[in-house]
Amino acid sequence: MKKTLLVAAMALCLLPPTICQAADDAALFVQKCGSCHKRGGQGPAVNPADKAGIVWKKYFDRGRHPVDLAQTVSDSDLGVVISYLQDHAADSDQPATAVIPK
Repeated sequence: MKKTLLVAAMALCLLPPTICQAADDAALFVQKCGSCHKRGGQGPAVNPADKAGIVWKKYFDRGRHPVDLAQTVSDSDLGVVISYLQDHAADSDQPATAVIPK
């Protein structure tokens, strides 16, 4: 068992940083947004592929989010989340449809 875990850990270290970063960005999205944007949450279930990338950008640029995120999400984390939404939007090469279960 220990050998299997060691091999798996070594294999993860060999992944390109962009793959590891994408996983971190998805985890941050779930952590920061998932508590409200899930079935039965305060906001509707949301996933990156629900909108095109430009729509996500305009949504946040225009301050359309109904809750003031500055109280719960740092500027740097919000930037990561917005980039993640755009990078995995409906019109992207890698749309993400089920990050937060609906």
